[in-house]
Amino acid sequence: MMEITNLEALLPHSPPMIILDGIEDCDLDAGTLTARVKIKKDSIFYSAKMGGIPSCLALEYMAQAIGCFVGYHDLKENPNKTPGIGFIMGSRKLDVSVPVYKEGEDYLVKIKSLFSSDSIISFECVIVNEKDEPTATAVINAYRPDNIEDFMNEYAKSNG
Repeated sequence: MMEITNLEALLPHSPPMIILDGIEDCDLDAGTLTARVKIKKDSIFYSAKMGGIPSCLALEYMAQAIGCFVGYHDLKENPNKTPGIGFIMGSRKLDVSVPVYKEGEDYLVKIKSLFSSDSIISFECVIVNEKDEPTATAVINAYRPDNIEDFMNEYAKSNG
């Protein structure tokens, strides 16, 4: 089993916006990745009133796990590549069964690739608690432009 904790090499974020704690396993051939989340008070999204992190962050946990998978794939192909930016196009069947991810608990974010083209990807995602019970599930579709600067310039022109 591999473990990756330097997520800055995989994601176009830096702390404190990296909210995953590490990668437990990644199998590029199978299209799967498992990330770890430890709920702690020093998280940027921690709520003392709730005693943890609001479960609305489930989608971001899933999105960052997808970003790690894509980033890991990119680094395997080109070790000098910097992490690219992607956009969530939408999610289907998002179901969150807990109101809060409680302090002191650990969760696993498991993703599996359903579809991949040059710039569009789709992943089945689940977040499980320490008892391996699902706390959130979704299918997430994302888009990653070949050139982010060109994409943003085109977007600005068409929406300007």
